[in-house]
Amino acid sequence: MSSRLLIKLDSPSLKYNIETVITKGFIAAKRKFEVETGISVKKLPETCPYTFEQLMDYGILPE
Repeated sequence: MSSRLLIKLDSPSLKYNIETVITKGFIAAKRKFEVETGISVKKLPETCPYTFEQLMDYGILPE
């Protein structure tokens, strides 16, 4: 288990902040994607399709 996940589990108050950061980061990434590729963000998922645990697992590869 990663140290980041352990910190989250030990600090329940961080869970809200982490989810907010993921949400805001995903929105920003979609905007950047649209600007750089010209592809509409409407073709992307509305919300981040990955959980915090999946994002912290550097071994995971999207399908």
